[in-house]
Amino acid sequence: MAVVLRAAGFAVTDLDEELGGSLSADLLAVLNGSTCLVEVKAAVGAAGEKLISQLQRHLEKWPQLRPGQPVTCAALIVNHQHRLDPAERPPEVYQRRVVDALPFPVIASGELFRWWCTQDWPAEQAAVLGQAYSGGDRDEPPAGGRETPAVGRRRWLPWGKGGTA
Repeated sequence: MAVVLRAAGFAVTDLDEELGGSLSADLLAVLNGSTCLVEVKAAVGAAGEKLISQLQRHLEKWPQLRPGQPVTCAALIVNHQHRLDPAERPPEVYQRRVVDALPFPVIASGELFRWWCTQDWPAEQAAVLGQAYSGGDRDEPPAGGRETPAVGRRRWLPWGKGGTA
């Protein structure tokens, strides 16, 4: 995922390597003043909602790990149904509307791969940052529902400053 995010212009830090183990989310992605915690997960079958709580836990712990570096957003990237051919996987990670209430986007890894292949950096950036993306001059908008990208999703507020879990 770090390679895909870097291609879209993010400065990416591997937090597992830098902080050791699983103290925090997997990646820290920075772009145009936005600092985003990115958790990358895999699910053989349908993704469990436990993946969501793992990112929420990392967000709550972040201020203790890096008090001088607040995050402004977060994203959960999931490689779900990875035993299926990518063309056969559902485009949305969660079939239930659990993501509607989340303060961060849930992105299918297949969508990021598609944007990477087509070099649709604005779509990738918008999805990771949790911003709406209209598709600009592209012939087709990014696929997916509210999960990728988050059309109309509110911006994530740093935990402890009005955000909720």
